[in-house]
Amino acid sequence: MRSYLNRITLPLLALALVAGAFLVFPGLKYELYRKLPPKIRWNISYALTDKFVVGMVYFVERNNQLLLVRHTYQDKWALPGGWMERNESFEESARRELREELNIRIDEFEVLEVNKVPRSGIINIAIRGRLKDKHIAIRDGEIYGYRFFDLHRLPEDVIYTHKPYIERYLESRRPPRQPLPEPTSDTPAVPEP
Repeated sequence: MRSYLNRITLPLLALALVAGAFLVFPGLKYELYRKLPPKIRWNISYALTDKFVVGMVYFVERNNQLLLVRHTYQDKWALPGGWMERNESFEESARRELREELNIRIDEFEVLEVNKVPRSGIINIAIRGRLKDKHIAIRDGEIYGYRFFDLHRLPEDVIYTHKPYIERYLESRRPPRQPLPEPTSDTPAVPEP
């Protein structure tokens, strides 16, 4: 029994110290979390949520161009994004994520759509905003590149989960089709065959 207590004492003490550090330094857990591989972060996020996780994708515009990023864990272009934290508004989450990842600020927020991902506990929210800053700096180890693309020249190699959002976004930006004019009495009748 004594050897069992000796074996668990050190791990319990280490756990208590980590928990105490999180209480004293609340931001520490987020810094540690950001250093974990994405798959482990996903598992932690999923395990700690009650019913669902809210993911967000951001349409950041500048002069009719759209910001896309490259993640270290995926060799395709993607919209910037992140997870919404508890007690955050959409706007607060967007401001925090974009500041943490790219050191940018956006304004003119607009929620474009809210979707439940089928067969999962995830809700995705798409937000549009205009870039306020002229300079962008990668601040997060997940992102290794970014680029602004003309809206009519977006790359083909976009991650498959973001393609439908981008297609709907581009469709919503097209001018509405003009209805055909109503026939008037001056229009000649077409004879029946």
